[in-house]
Amino acid sequence: MKEYKKELFAQKTPYLQWLKAQKTELEEQYGRQPDHGTIGKQIYTLPFSSCMDKMHEFGESRADSVYLFVKKGGNLSEYAEMVFAEVFLDRTDVLLAYADEDYKGSLKELYDIEEEVIGRGAPWFKPDFSPDTLASFFYIGSVFAVRGSQILEMTAKYGRDISLYELAYRIFMSALERKMQGEQEGIVHISRVLYTNDSLADAQRIDSSDVIRALYRGTDQVLGSDKVSIVIPSKDNAPVLEKCLKTLVQNTDYDCYEIIIVDNGSNLEQKMCITHIIDMIKREKSDLKIQYIYQESGFNFSAMCNLGARAAEGAYLLFLNDDIEVMDTDRDWLGTMAAYAAKSHIGAVGAKLYYPRSPGKNGCYRIQHTGITNMGIGPAHKLGGTEDTGCLYHGHNTCNYDMLAVTAACMLIRKSVFDEAGGFDEDFAVAYNDVELCFRLYHIGYLNVQVNEAALIHHESLSRGQDTAPEKLRRLLDEKQKLYQKHPSLYARDPYYSPNLVQWKRDVEYNTGYLYDFDRQSAPLLLSDKRKQRVFKKYDFRSFLQVRSKAAAKIYDRLTGFDRIMFQIDSISYGEGIAEDKITDNNITIEGWSAVRNTDNADLPRKLWLIYTVRNFDHRSVYEFEIAPKLREDAAALLEGCGNTKNAALSGMQVNIDKSALKPGCYRVGVLYGDRLVCDLEKYVHIPQTGGGDTKERCDANGK
Repeated sequence: MKEYKKELFAQKTPYLQWLKAQKTELEEQYGRQPDHGTIGKQIYTLPFSSCMDKMHEFGESRADSVYLFVKKGGNLSEYAEMVFAEVFLDRTDVLLAYADEDYKGSLKELYDIEEEVIGRGAPWFKPDFSPDTLASFFYIGSVFAVRGSQILEMTAKYGRDISLYELAYRIFMSALERKMQGEQEGIVHISRVLYTNDSLADAQRIDSSDVIRALYRGTDQVLGSDKVSIVIPSKDNAPVLEKCLKTLVQNTDYDCYEIIIVDNGSNLEQKMCITHIIDMIKREKSDLKIQYIYQESGFNFSAMCNLGARAAEGAYLLFLNDDIEVMDTDRDWLGTMAAYAAKSHIGAVGAKLYYPRSPGKNGCYRIQHTGITNMGIGPAHKLGGTEDTGCLYHGHNTCNYDMLAVTAACMLIRKSVFDEAGGFDEDFAVAYNDVELCFRLYHIGYLNVQVNEAALIHHESLSRGQDTAPEKLRRLLDEKQKLYQKHPSLYARDPYYSPNLVQWKRDVEYNTGYLYDFDRQSAPLLLSDKRKQRVFKKYDFRSFLQVRSKAAAKIYDRLTGFDRIMFQIDSISYGEGIAEDKITDNNITIEGWSAVRNTDNADLPRKLWLIYTVRNFDHRSVYEFEIAPKLREDAAALLEGCGNTKNAALSGMQVNIDKSALKPGCYRVGVLYGDRLVCDLEKYVHIPQTGGGDTKERCDANGK
């Protein structure tokens, strides 16, 4: 029971477990009692109240020293000074360094644990060098260090009345100039939590400055006369295209643009409809130039965009899906994006995209895109499916952020930059073409920006459908592999998404990337005939009741003809997983839960069985896997009142399997308590023959 309670607490507090791991690393590097006398002697700690504090309040600076600014109202890690000092000692080009931070709060506030004990949580894992993000808000936060020579240089140039915010901003702009010239920018993000805020309420605080905003937007401003060429790929989609064009014309204040529709082969009826729509739009807006490029070919998004770009007259290119709807509440969206695209250091500019409005808890739009994160499992849309309410992970839904990539469903870029990069790679016909272009822009030295001030509605994939069919999923995987073959340095790496955040599964909530035992691959054990026979003697291959509600659980409890094992497989997925702390695509994940009714389930050992299935069901190989405990409070809630069932909160199952460790074929899935086995007679694991092929049809026929 003691181990059960310990594990239950650990699974409710992944960040506290991550902190323990960080502390161990710091102790190994600096010792249990850090010696500040040697490595930290060049550090001078200066408390500040706000990023708007003036530099003259901190006294004189020395060029050969490092000044650590620490916000009042929090605690500095005992290792912070040493970590910062080491960064500046190791690299003489470092101008400014900043670290991650977290917040104090009760365990109930932080982890929904019924205790008022004060703990740490809500970690703020920050991005690397992000000058455009800094122009939006003071993202470097509560603890950062600046080389004394930089303080002297900036205060001499701009006066000692500048604020801390302006000091940091000026240093970032200087670093950006160095970066654009191919040098190291000299800004270091320390991916360690070295400061704890006293108030959890501060986690929602966004410190911005009108002065900084004016400084930032006062340079490289786009002129109202700079033409934007709006390239819209479309085929057989006249009604959707009509809505896109109508809302574009009606709800866009930026007036200097042309429209280029690229059609790769609409049928005659749709082609005539599109021509009629264009004529109608021209009658409403006679000075608007609309080109309709009709060229029959297979679908290739990259080729269509490149074709439109070659016909463009504008200084800017806006790539726009035909299923985009321009909102009447944000008429300045294009001018806002253009103001960013005009800046000499910026490559691609993205917009916030919403799903069409649907009922939700708060009546808000659900987010479809606020930038693209290059996670370990591949590119993923930030905050996808989340309601756009409040301040989501330090303004990722409200502030403008530097990003590694943005979607070409709405992407603005200077034509000269697009041409310099070589346009879209036409080897990426359907997926990841926008990500690949953004990767190239990043390698060239440009920064891509997500502008959340510009918002539109995206009726996602109306044009070509969702990528859920097997052949589409295979193509998606092939193009993802091709993406990283072309850009190997960016595999499982995103400078704007902390390595301390989840990498191995899709995550829109910015969860801590702490690995539990159930996240790692389990090693298979091929069972002996003697072990199998002992179990199979007691197993009659009965089906079992699906327990999906409390009512069903209570019915189950009253029935005497069923086994006491309550068991459910939620999903079997093929794709990413963790093997030896590295992400692999060769993984099978089986998820579900199991418990024993009228039993205390704390610390009950469980095994997962995969039973090789053939037509006569007389010869079978069995692979056995350990099942690590996993928190499933939903399952525990179902089992409440089900007899005398206790401690079922860790009844979850998540078993990750190396696909190559199993021989090809079809496998039943079962769970074993002692010698008692229950199988799911409806779900199977399918391992294709080497070189491809699908075993699903054979499995369905032979497994029953």
